[in-house]
Amino acid sequence: MLTIGLTGGIGSGKSTVAQWFKKQGVPVLDADKTAHRLLESDPSTISELVSQFGAEIVGDSGEINRTKLGLRVFSDKEARKQLECIVHPRVMKCMLVEQAVLKEAGVKLCLWDVPLLFEAGFENYVDEVWVVWVPRDVQLLRVLKRDKLSLAEVEARIAAQGSLDRKRQLADVVIDNSGSKLETERQLDEIWANMEIDK
Repeated sequence: MLTIGLTGGIGSGKSTVAQWFKKQGVPVLDADKTAHRLLESDPSTISELVSQFGAEIVGDSGEINRTKLGLRVFSDKEARKQLECIVHPRVMKCMLVEQAVLKEAGVKLCLWDVPLLFEAGFENYVDEVWVVWVPRDVQLLRVLKRDKLSLAEVEARIAAQGSLDRKRQLADVVIDNSGSKLETERQLDEIWANMEIDK
């Protein structure tokens, strides 16, 4: 099985590329969705986060309130590191289990959609790293347009994910998503056509 690790940054268009893969019939293991599932319903994860950050991050139904948690960690580098130390290994374990199930079923290719792929060490568990890249000013404008966040909040979230230019240097494949969706899909179609794998 070939495992591709897809990453980028907030506003880079990584989700657009992940959707393209889904349309090709490629299973996509989504780190964010896995993390959300753990925060909503995994007692061990919830308990450890409450122990670390306090009961005020718990929602009405006993799940972790991601908005309250986000406000806490995005403004505090140490708190964010503590959160990542708790959540990232659990996400990794879940995705490795999902991947093993796919492999057992004879799937030849799967995609790991991981925003913090390099930051969390996930690149060590995939065969290729694909980075969705846009210039920083484009990234900033897209997030400001899409999300109800201040400029300072957007800049903090971009900074928390590390430089896209640095990620681009570490990538096996770079998808330039600074143009139109059609241009991005043309790049993907071309790379896909040249991939030497039984799809």
